[in-house]
Order: sequence, then C-alpha cells, then structure tokens
Amino acid sequence: MRALKSFALVVAPVAVMLFATPIASASTQYAVGKAVCKRPTKVLHARCFVMKRVIVTRGTAGAQPIVDAPANAADSPAAVKTQGPAGGLTPADLAKAYSLTPTGGTGQTLAMVDAYNDPNIQADLKTFDTEYGLPAPPSFKVVSQTGSTTSLPANDTTGWSVEESLDVESAHSICEKCSLILVETNSNSFSDLEAGVDEAVALGANEVSNSYGGPETGVSAADKAAYNHPGVVITASAGDQGWYDYEYDLEGDGPINAPNFPASSNDVVSVGGTSLYFTQAGARSYETVWNDDETKASIPFQTGDLFGATGGGCSTVFTAQAWQKTAANWAATTCKTKRLSNDVSAVADEFTGFDLYDSYDYSGSGAPDWETVGGTSLASPIIAAVFGLAGGAGGVAYPSQTLYSHPSDFNDVTVGGNGVCDGQGAPECGNWNNLGYGALDCDYNTAGTAVATGDDQCDAAAGYDGPTGLGTPDGIAGFTP
Repeated sequence: MRALKSFALVVAPVAVMLFATPIASASTQYAVGKAVCKRPTKVLHARCFVMKRVIVTRGTAGAQPIVDAPANAADSPAAVKTQGPAGGLTPADLAKAYSLTPTGGTGQTLAMVDAYNDPNIQADLKTFDTEYGLPAPPSFKVVSQTGSTTSLPANDTTGWSVEESLDVESAHSICEKCSLILVETNSNSFSDLEAGVDEAVALGANEVSNSYGGPETGVSAADKAAYNHPGVVITASAGDQGWYDYEYDLEGDGPINAPNFPASSNDVVSVGGTSLYFTQAGARSYETVWNDDETKASIPFQTGDLFGATGGGCSTVFTAQAWQKTAANWAATTCKTKRLSNDVSAVADEFTGFDLYDSYDYSGSGAPDWETVGGTSLASPIIAAVFGLAGGAGGVAYPSQTLYSHPSDFNDVTVGGNGVCDGQGAPECGNWNNLGYGALDCDYNTAGTAVATGDDQCDAAAGYDGPTGLGTPDGIAGFTP
C-alpha cells in the first residue's frame, strides 16, 4: 500500500456537536470517527456505510472537540429528549430538523437490506422505542434473502449488525406507522444483497433502503436489473469515502475515479450526506456537505486516519434520467449525459450523528450498547422513511422523478463539498488531480490537465448540486407526486 502523503492543510478546529437546549453540566469531550465495516477484499462485494463516533482523550491524533453530557436522569420515556443516551441526535431532533410528523405512514411497508444476522435486532428496537416512548411498528419481520423467518444467515462478525440497528431504528423514528422488514443476506456479495432487494419487493415493500455499496466498475446487467423495480422506492447510500471515493486514492488503494453502486444506478434514489446543526432553541440551524476529512483539521491527512465524506460523482456506466438532466445547474456539474450521485440528502456526519441501541457486540470488544453513529447509512433509511410518510411512490415508476418536480421543497445546502478541497474553488484548491493519486476534486478535470468548466459536481451550490442533490427534506411535499 502506498503511504499517505502528508498535506499541509491548516484549518481551525471547530466544535462539531450542537445540542437543542443549553446543558448546565456540559463538559467538553473529544472524539474521532471510525468506519464500522472494513473495505471488502473481494471484488463485487459491498461495504456498509456506517461511521461511529468514538470518544477519545484530548491528545489523540485527530481528536475533535464535542460538547457532551449524560442524558437527564429525570426524563421520562415519553419526554421529548434533547440528547440521546450517548450524546447524539434523537428521533425528535430528526423530526424537528426536517419538519416531519413521524406518526404517519399507515399502510406502508419499509424494507432494509443488510448482510448477516443480528440476533438481537428485534429486542433492541423495543429498547430503543422504550427509551423515546415510541409505539412499536405495526409489524416487524426479519427474513433471509429467500424470505425464511427461521433459517437466517450466520451471526454477524464484521460490523453489519451496527448497520442493521441504524437502519431499523432510524427508519422507525421517522415513520412510526410503517411496517418494517429487515432482509438479512448470506453475505455482503452484491449477488446476495441483490437477491435481498428482490425478496423485499416480492414481500410487498413500498420502500427499500440500501445502506451499502462499492465502486461501480464491473457491475453487470444482472446487478443493474436487481435495483430496477418500477413503482417501488429504492434508496441507496452514496458512500462515506468522498467524491469518487477519493479516500481510497489517498490511502494508496486507488485511483477509483467512479462513484459507488447501487447509488449510481439511474433507477434508484441516490442519497448523500450532510452535517446538521441546531439553534439554541432546538430548531434546524443549517446544514453543510458532510466532509470530515478537510474541514475538521489537518491531522487526518497527516495520520491517514480519514473521518469520512459523502460519496458522489458522475457515473462511468449509467446515463442520467431526463428529469435529472433538466435540473438547474446541471451544466455546471459537467456530467453531460451521465448519471450524477446524488438526488437528495440527509444527516450523515458521525460527529453530529444519531444515537442507536445495539446490544449485539459483534467484535467482542465490550462496545457500549448506545452509540452515536452516522455515515450515509443513516441518510438512506431517513429518506426511505420520508417517502413512507408521503405514501410511497404514488404511481411514479422511478420516484427520483418526484423529487425533481419539486425543486423548491427542500432545505438547500449551499456550503461545502465532497472533494478533497471541501467546496473551495480552483484558485484556492489548486490542482490535486495531477499528483498521481487519481481524481481528488472536481475543480480540475479528472486528468488534472485543465480547470473544469464547472464544479457543482462536487461543490455545493444554490439549487441542485452533486454532493447533496436537491437538498434535505423540508416536510413531505418534495416527496409527494
């Protein structure tokens, strides 16, 4: 593996966790971000896109300050909590930030597809619901990729159980009356995961969330077909390694120069990630493109410990749907006729992340049950659940079209970027694409021979842009045909 080059990026550290109300006993703690699932060593295998916020000592390389404090012991389960047990966002925070009424979704069935078995998932959802006073979903089934409820895959040993807890608990937080199906596949191979998607649809799912992926290079016709289910909402996470997976390039495992599949498929709703901040009064303050690699400090580049950024980029395989090519700013993305990830976005930053409950310790490390997590694995089930609140596809064959028909019904995200320069233009960014690491930022063409004619492919802009698509939910209007 090629050693990571030490880049002299100097950015002032910032406090990266803001809570809904003042906390008198708050104390400053420090954290780093860690990917839960490792990159697969086999081709055509997927990585789960969940990042974990890990509390560390102040002197730890790359440690970032957060404001943290224990949850109020006097809170009743039914009380609206302003902070989760691990210090992260709560179901009420998500609903408030995105102007949602979670008590909808009657008649909708939302499925999530993940690898391996979490033996505690149903009990963990009950614990999660009790913590926040949430009702149980109308039904919650855990099935194999063939639909069996008794012959489930082997228990997880790789981190996918954390993914399953994140998917189920965040989706239920947004859409309380959606019935839930968790499809557990035999492995993280695309063939097994795709069988899981087909099974979810066969079981009657109206929405199917996929919080995993891998570079689209080498996808087959069969891979493409698995996510083509007209009339069903299929969401897919864009990835946690930045534009064109530039993290892999910097770590010596590239160049990738391609977005992640299945998010890059023109049949799905591709979901990017943001960093979400709140006002003192507990309302949504603003969001930026999620990019913890450049914005937090120079230390991650010096140590090779990269903290994640939303995926995206122009597809090398798929043609853009007509409704995407007519989006405002499309010419400035320079994708021309190719599909661009993303269509829409939601919170993904593990430093401003969501608290989940996962009692199954897949690693044997004694990990805590309550953890603060993020990654675009959080964003995908949120968006699938918002579609559930809106009544599903509503007769639209490819529901991403619905989003583009309501371009003003979203919270526009205009700050940041998912390239290595995090939204800076060419004069400030410089030419990173001629250093031998592959395509790292869209301010120059991928070969690094000229300034790009537009940079909305990886830099946020007013209106549509690549990192966050049309923006984040502002109620359900943008999801309603």
